[in-house]
Amino acid sequence: MGLETEMSKIEGSLQGHVNSAFVTTSGDEVTPAALEGREPVTTSPQTGKEAARAGGKTSGVRADHSKPEAKDADLKKNKGQGSSPPLRNQVAYAALAAMTHAAIGTMLGLPGVILPQLTDPTSHDLFLNTSQVALFGSLIHVGAMAGSLVGGGLSVYLGQRVTLLIVMPFCLVLWLGMAFTSTVWILQLMRALLGVVQGFIGTTAGNYLVEITHSSLRGCLIPFLDIWRQFGILLVYAVGSFHLTWREVMLVCGCVSTVPTFIALLFLPNSPRWLVTRGREQEAYKALVFLRGPQYNSKIELQSVVDHFQEEATKKKSAMEQLRQMGEPNILYRLTFIIILTVFLQFTGNIPIVTYSIPIFQAANSSMNSYGCLVSIACLRVAGILVYMLVAERLGRRVLVITSSLICTVSLLLLGVYFFLQSSGTDVSAITWLPLFSLLVYMPFVVILESIISIMRSEVFSNSIRAMAVSLMSVVFFLTMFLSTQLFPIMTETMMEQGVFWTYALSCLLMALTTAVLLPETRGLTLEEVDHVFKYGKKVVLPIPCVYDKVRISE
Repeated sequence: MGLETEMSKIEGSLQGHVNSAFVTTSGDEVTPAALEGREPVTTSPQTGKEAARAGGKTSGVRADHSKPEAKDADLKKNKGQGSSPPLRNQVAYAALAAMTHAAIGTMLGLPGVILPQLTDPTSHDLFLNTSQVALFGSLIHVGAMAGSLVGGGLSVYLGQRVTLLIVMPFCLVLWLGMAFTSTVWILQLMRALLGVVQGFIGTTAGNYLVEITHSSLRGCLIPFLDIWRQFGILLVYAVGSFHLTWREVMLVCGCVSTVPTFIALLFLPNSPRWLVTRGREQEAYKALVFLRGPQYNSKIELQSVVDHFQEEATKKKSAMEQLRQMGEPNILYRLTFIIILTVFLQFTGNIPIVTYSIPIFQAANSSMNSYGCLVSIACLRVAGILVYMLVAERLGRRVLVITSSLICTVSLLLLGVYFFLQSSGTDVSAITWLPLFSLLVYMPFVVILESIISIMRSEVFSNSIRAMAVSLMSVVFFLTMFLSTQLFPIMTETMMEQGVFWTYALSCLLMALTTAVLLPETRGLTLEEVDHVFKYGKKVVLPIPCVYDKVRISE
């Protein structure tokens, strides 16, 4: 009953409005018609030259929509102006914005490369015992939880881009601190603080990329985050294969993953949606023109963003106000849904297998070079994201999650079977290739799962609460990552390797079932339309956006 009442209010507020409610003056002022019961605002017509310069924009004279042909012509004109921006612009800016996740990849892949040196008792450099190794691997996830909370609140006030510009130099300082430290406790402290940076980046960069990409390409471009993250892992593995010292590995990875990213961010604008929430529509329009190109009608998209922000009947900006809004039942449902998917994702074994990949190959008694296997796995992870980018908008989120989960289930089952046969005394010399084969099949699809869940963490929440909601979800993400990584050695001792991998296979299967039952398809929808799908159960098609205030823009 409450849904029907809400929908009736929305439909009632639209009565009397027509598409011609938006007229453009010679000063490029977008003026909405007055609400029902008032006369629409009219302005003086443009001259012929002004109309020509406007490139086919409305002239200020109200179109006669009583004629069907006039309506059809108007719709075609609007579609041509605002349907989709140039692909080149979108790809270039998305790739630059996503470079921040290369730093996360280097942080995640680092232990697998340098721990053999740090645990070598014959080394004359720093030495880590068993408990110190566990801390070195897990402290980064603890720091990431704290960074996620602080990063979300900071991005509310400063914006995602400015927050990232502050974080990247700090990240470089921490890498240098680890590379030149002479004591174990400082190494551990720098590692924990690097986790805080990871939390900042993971929370902020995802939101930033989601908000600057166009809805028609978002599913294809968001995976740039994963490409750069997998590139970071590949970078660490490749640098480690050159037999550098662990200090040299840190220097190379720190500089390569931070300096180019900082420079790229200097050339990008703030998020248009964040600018709207701060009441800076003029800057939001300029940012959209920069991101979409001059041929794209950015006014239509800006008006949609502003209308949705005002439709929510709130001007909430502070972190505390966003936290209070999360108590609403519909928001709690979304939080719970994403938490369930996040838990399933982390217990698919993605991060534990990356962290303990060398011990896994050693336990399998594989005769293959461990570092060569690591590089092969990292390359397949990158390839998986590239394939996802090509098929994301064709297949949709639901199909990809279900398919990838089932393929991961089969791969992990086969890997568990290998270890079961080995532990039971069966001769497995003829199938020593099976562990590598299983992981090579598993890796591309598990990163597709990770990419889709990362997108959903940002897109299922409305603009007014996205920053803090994603921060909380990132805390859950890193907490479950910490638990899955810490539990891997314990589970191996109690359940043996086959039990661990079969548990991961069960988690993949549960993710497929949950997705099939509960996940709506969000392919090709704007962030505002995604919000409607979760709020009303379907996309709400509005004749025109609900307009409350006048948006004034000038070129």
